[in-house]
Amino acid sequence: MPGLYFEDIPVGYKYGTPARTVFDADISMFVAVAGLYEDLFCNIEWIKESPFKQRFAPGALTWSIAQGLTVRTGLYQDTFLAILGVDKMRMLRPVYVGDTIHVEVEVLTKRETSRGDRGVLNSLFRVKNQRGEAVMEYEMQQLVAKRQPR
Repeated sequence: MPGLYFEDIPVGYKYGTPARTVFDADISMFVAVAGLYEDLFCNIEWIKESPFKQRFAPGALTWSIAQGLTVRTGLYQDTFLAILGVDKMRMLRPVYVGDTIHVEVEVLTKRETSRGDRGVLNSLFRVKNQRGEAVMEYEMQQLVAKRQPR
């Protein structure tokens, strides 16, 4: 089933994603791929003495999981063309091993492009944990296809 086109998405449109638990293996693999070999993510004895007291996900991993969760909605299938920018990103709380996160999205503004065959959505993404606490927020601009004339 194709995703939503630019015309289908009004300003104020809201949607949520499925939830996903963050596992220790997720953090280990992300740290390895990204090369984030620092005590903050790799030294459990250091982490126990830190203000966090337990292992948590790098912010970039939280954002990556949030993007994956938005794809799982199916809204992006074949219609969302590109991420144009991310603004005002804030890491509000740590995401610990065992936390389950989901994303709530609200379209703030939209505009057509000069080409006329696509548009840009500016949306607020709120990543929340299993307690409903916001752990990350950001605005993202996405390029979205318009329907082709028949």
